[in-house]
Amino acid sequence: MGSFSNGMLVGLGISLLIAPMKGEEMRSLIAERFRYMRGIPPENPQLQQMEEQVQEVQQMANRTAQMQSSAQEYAQQTAQSASAARSNINEVRQQAATNEPQPQPQTRPGGTSTTTSASTPNTTNTPNRPNDRNRSNRPPRRL
Repeated sequence: MGSFSNGMLVGLGISLLIAPMKGEEMRSLIAERFRYMRGIPPENPQLQQMEEQVQEVQQMANRTAQMQSSAQEYAQQTAQSASAARSNINEVRQQAATNEPQPQPQTRPGGTSTTTSASTPNTTNTPNRPNDRNRSNRPPRRL
């Protein structure tokens, strides 16, 4: 391995002498390549801008995921509330059905029985008075 590295160094030296670039450009290129080999990305303004954009997109994706989970939680809470309201309505309906008075059989003078429901109102024959609402507490007209 010693001879290989020695050959590499000699080749590098010769290439620097024959290179068509200026010395300053060559040094910056060599420094950039060494940094790249060590794992440090090259200093490029466009690359840095792209990295910032990638980070912004990742942050937006994280916020979107948080919003989605919040929306799912709210949807589950709403579904649970609707289910609880439905069960409460069913309970009230059942209680109302059990609290209704049952029709009582009544006997007629002839010995026959009839049933009347407490929910059927007794209606009497009263004349229709459509203007009763309009007559409430108004003083009489003067001519």
